[in-house]
Amino acid sequence: MRHSPDAAASLKKETLAVFFGQFVLVLLLVQTARLFGFEGALSALIGAVFIFLPVLVLDKRGKPYARYGLSFTNPLLALPIVLVFIFVTWPPIVAAVLLFPELWQMETPQWQMVIPSGYASVAAAHFLVVALPEEFFFRGYLLGRLDDIFLKRISIFGVQAGHGLWVSSLLFAVGHFAVDFNPSRLLVFFPALAFGYLRLKQKSIVAPVIFHGCCNIFMDLFRAGFGL
Repeated sequence: MRHSPDAAASLKKETLAVFFGQFVLVLLLVQTARLFGFEGALSALIGAVFIFLPVLVLDKRGKPYARYGLSFTNPLLALPIVLVFIFVTWPPIVAAVLLFPELWQMETPQWQMVIPSGYASVAAAHFLVVALPEEFFFRGYLLGRLDDIFLKRISIFGVQAGHGLWVSSLLFAVGHFAVDFNPSRLLVFFPALAFGYLRLKQKSIVAPVIFHGCCNIFMDLFRAGFGL
């Protein structure tokens, strides 16, 4: 459905305002936490920004949450496709370390199971404090509103996707990079594409939340096991 020129302009302004609003708030929280030493609460505070800004805007606009994938579906129904994505995406990461250890400054890579003390609470936080708020904002609100702006679609393995998929993934990567200006942070663009694809495929953020949380835990144990 095409928008009138005024409606299209208003939609673009809203989306930009919400994105840059959270961007500025997150940067302020990061710098304030470093200055006053409350890094332990930082993830929760950033998560609150990611959830409450879209809620305020969508409520004000009277938009149904389900339209943007912001509705609860049975997590068990999401597990099959999440497992497919795990089997497709994780082995290449392992292979990259085993085949090119010099990139990680390792001579003979050997992995061993290392689970840090108290990791259960960290694992739960990956789902509830990190993955859920980030997917709520980037794959729920932002991808949804970008798809309202960019109406052209192409089929990607049976899923109708528009420019919103790669634009939201790029903004996700930029947001991570801006936290500490570490270029490696930009690599989250690629998993963000997978998260976005899952949201479009399932029409819900449940599958990307599960996959996102699993990926974070995998990378934690992956790095710890190789001593990275």
